[in-house]
Amino acid sequence: MTLQKRSSYKIVKAVLFALILREMRGRFGARRFGVFWVFFEPAFQLALLMLMFSFRNITARSGIDFPLFLISGMIPFFVMRNIVFQSMGAVDANRALFAYKQIKPLDTLFARAIIETAIYAVVYALFMFILGFFFGYEITLVDPIRWLGILFIGLLFSFSLGLLFCMIVDVLPEAKSVIRISFFPVYLLSGVLYPIWVMPPEAMEWLLWNPYLHIIDELRLATFPYYPDHHGVNLFYPFKVALVLTFISLGLYRIRRLKLVAI
Repeated sequence: MTLQKRSSYKIVKAVLFALILREMRGRFGARRFGVFWVFFEPAFQLALLMLMFSFRNITARSGIDFPLFLISGMIPFFVMRNIVFQSMGAVDANRALFAYKQIKPLDTLFARAIIETAIYAVVYALFMFILGFFFGYEITLVDPIRWLGILFIGLLFSFSLGLLFCMIVDVLPEAKSVIRISFFPVYLLSGVLYPIWVMPPEAMEWLLWNPYLHIIDELRLATFPYYPDHHGVNLFYPFKVALVLTFISLGLYRIRRLKLVAI
């Protein structure tokens, strides 16, 4: 009997599959309410905002129902934010597995990013189904290809940011709390909870430096018909930032990859 040598692709696929199963078991198997919290966060925020502002017959603009407006920005931001958060702790949580030479630190980040994307894709579809079927809202997606392309840019940016933070946290573990706290103002300044046209031009000049604001607004532009196109919001800025950040984070990973696997 001769052993057939596996290709690099098959090894990476097997490693990612095993890591995804391990992460899913740790995420949902160890905690009884693991799945509940994934659905609870956007549901609670949506219900709280609707209760506070009583958006019964109020639309954001151009006939867009406010619950749909919120969900279209809220859940994509959550998946991008959680990719960053999960990536920061991926290496430390799987450090014992690096004794196997097939498993690399970058594989653990890929596995967690895949899991977050898959989970929130289900959450997004479920919320849209509930709002459309039970509450009678008109669910639209005017340009699905563009929507997927924009989301890919956001995921790439978040993955690269998570990889960069992962190496920072490996050197300075205390930075993890600071990074988590800093994402709250980013959440508020990304146009997730409000339409960006309510902001004064002076504030928009500063807000446009935030790549997440471009991504969220472009996602809504690809979701809703007659959604207004805003001056200064474009895809090229977050795409360029994502590419530059990808090269920087991968370059630093190349330099520090041996230190990351040190037990």
